[in-house]
Amino acid sequence: MVAYKAKGISLKTAPFAEADKLVTIFTREHGKIRAIAKGARRVPSRFGGRVEPFTYAEYYIAKGRSLDIVSQCQVVESFLALREKADTLYAGFYIIKLVNSGTAEGQHYPELFDLTLEFLLKLKAGEDGRQTAKGFEREFVKLEGIFHEGIDPHHSLGQHLERDLSSW
Repeated sequence: MVAYKAKGISLKTAPFAEADKLVTIFTREHGKIRAIAKGARRVPSRFGGRVEPFTYAEYYIAKGRSLDIVSQCQVVESFLALREKADTLYAGFYIIKLVNSGTAEGQHYPELFDLTLEFLLKLKAGEDGRQTAKGFEREFVKLEGIFHEGIDPHHSLGQHLERDLSSW
């Protein structure tokens, strides 16, 4: 099996099989990756919380036939401070949900990765959640090339993603 390593931010997890998790990771080098973390749902797991959303880690991943497999990971930043206040938690989830919805698997997007990490660090530093989320929206639509002066980025994003963002 071919293996590679990449630093990335875990965007979401979902149960997979009996004791595994399907992890969506956004990396600078490889874009968005979906990989299996074997045994991550077991109580004594070597992954524990290392694959949970917001976690910025260095992942060691083996190429699989249909899905890659996370073999190891080392946490760089867990962003625990985001979980302490409701507004920063909401803003953090909003940011990673936008990134997950706005990118395709394997799409190489280093500027968006850097932007995402920058805004998660702002939230960790204690900046206002609502203002930080709005700032991320504005920068996201500029990167996507859909920014229009005088139009709320929230509306542009809704059309771009073909989803109603009001429920987010």
